[in-house]
Amino acid sequence: YRLKSHSEKVALALALLAEGMDVSALERVTGIKEGTLRTWLTRAGMHAEKLHARFFQELIYGHIQLDELWANFDHKGKEMWLWVATEAKSKLIPVIELGPRTLDMAMGVVHALVETMRPDCLPIFTTDGLKLYFYALTAHFGQWKKSEDGCKPVWIVASELIYGQVKKIVRRRRLVKVEHTMLLGEQQNLKDRLLRLGFSGRINTAFVERLNLTIRQGVSLLVRRTWGRAKYSPELKLHLLWWRGYYHFARYHASLRVQFAQPTGRKGNQIPSRYRSRTPAMAAGLAARRWSVLELISIPVV
Repeated sequence: YRLKSHSEKVALALALLAEGMDVSALERVTGIKEGTLRTWLTRAGMHAEKLHARFFQELIYGHIQLDELWANFDHKGKEMWLWVATEAKSKLIPVIELGPRTLDMAMGVVHALVETMRPDCLPIFTTDGLKLYFYALTAHFGQWKKSEDGCKPVWIVASELIYGQVKKIVRRRRLVKVEHTMLLGEQQNLKDRLLRLGFSGRINTAFVERLNLTIRQGVSLLVRRTWGRAKYSPELKLHLLWWRGYYHFARYHASLRVQFAQPTGRKGNQIPSRYRSRTPAMAAGLAARRWSVLELISIPVV
């Protein structure tokens, strides 16, 4: 809106930024000034944040995995981490936050996750060995009940809450052991629910760990061993928000494709198509088709 450049040129630049291209490299290739590219990225990140708030409401999740990713820069003397929550079935990312590895941050991540869920939804949770998740989950899933003496009410954790951890033991930068621990609920209940969702039934964080690699490839500021480290957390946060919007609506996810009942013909002598590609938004029922980047940045949101 009110930009001198053509909308298709803006859409192309934003798509390249969401596919892992660095701002300085994009300036050399396209000739667009770095300041202009950063302005577009800022506006796209703010737009994607509003889009997320509009669509991610009253959702039902089956299996949530949480993890933290080292953000490769310091902020006011503190290490910054990228907190991620993903739904294993649809590959949605309901929460992506940037902050230190503290209890307050863990509480904020779980609280943001709960705000996108239906009140009666209680998914399975699996995380790494960080203890902060236990305190955050038990503080959000439960209810207050009167004590037997009738004095102060007591917080009772939901009995249906199922939570497992994957603890990785590393020695001399080598993985030597992996422990699977149930902190809340019965392991058989977790296995049965995971099997009904189409998973192996084991406690794991494979989906969120694979997502961490996808994020590093899609956001150039998070690439390991790079000179172009992030210097400002607001800029990195907006880049992540734009990448998440692009990931949800404009990018096909290879693991989400579904097979047609009958192969559909294509033009010319091409082999009939056997699979339908889907985006995470399509898999979750938030969109009927893949959006173009131009549609993604043009949809009106308040």
